[in-house]
This record gives sequence, C-alpha cells and structure tokens, in this order.
Amino acid sequence: MPVFDIAVLPWPSREKTGLLIGVGPTFVFPTATSRSAGQGAWQAGPALGAIYTGIPGLLVGFVAQNPISFAYTSPNRPPQNTLQFQPVFALHLWDKWYLRSAEANWMMGWRRHYPTTIPLSIGLGRTIVRPGLPPMSVFVTGQWMAYRQFAPIAPQTTINFGLTVAFPQIRDYFSH
Repeated sequence: MPVFDIAVLPWPSREKTGLLIGVGPTFVFPTATSRSAGQGAWQAGPALGAIYTGIPGLLVGFVAQNPISFAYTSPNRPPQNTLQFQPVFALHLWDKWYLRSAEANWMMGWRRHYPTTIPLSIGLGRTIVRPGLPPMSVFVTGQWMAYRQFAPIAPQTTINFGLTVAFPQIRDYFSH
C-alpha cells in the first residue's frame, strides 16, 4: 500500500508561471498477501510532483516517487529500489468532457535484472457538477504496455473505470 504526500512549494508563483511544484515523502507498507503481488518490504523515499496550468484547458505534469526498502517481511526478499514516474495529462474538450492520461505508472528498477515497465494510457472523462453535491468526475481509460523487461506478470492491456469525488470544503457537505 503506497502513501505519499506532496507539499506545494511557494516558488515559482503559479499566477506568473502557471507552474506548481511540490515535494514530500513517500511510504510503501507491505500489505500484499501474495509474494507475486508485493515487494515484501517497508519502504520510504522522496516524492516530487509538478503541474503546468499556463495554457487554458490544458494540464500537464508528473508525479515521481523513489521508495527505498529498509525492512523486510521475509529474509528471502531482495532489496527494492524502484523509481515510479506517473505522467499526467488532461485536455478540456467541450462542455464538461475531457481527454486524460493519468493511470500510466512507469516503473524503473535501479538494480540489474529488476522489472521495468512503461505503459501508455489515454481516456475520456466527464465532470459532473450538481447543486448541493460535491463535484464528481467519471472516466474510462485504456492502457497499453509499451515496454516491459523482467516483468512477466505485467498485463499487456487494461481498461480502467473510475469515479473521483472532490470535497473542496468538506464541512459544507456534511454540516447540513
């Protein structure tokens, strides 16, 4: 189970540059019940993110994390050190429809013969705004594995369906 938190830096000014940059920690907790599903190690490391919003209707950015293992659930598990890079792209199309790519999580192992995967994704979504309800976004995204090395169980193609609920001020929705 990965958890990360990024604090937005006060520089550069978003109003002047359209750029938001953030840094923070990332943690991975070994919760997988199958050896093939998890890395078997407690991990911690740095996280970095950036979003450019300087062009109206376009959002481009990334989130990068590099968790490094420091405690293992089994003595037979090798150390883990994997760079995770997630490109983010969203383009407003018309009305409340948008084109997106945000699920492709690139994984690059720092050690020899460690898994490396580079998937590409593209999807379509719609924002739903109703009075008295929090803003929601529904989307469908397809993903194709463009590059895979030492990762035999990584799927070649996937389809993701999602719903995101935004609570800009949570007290407004639950105080009535």
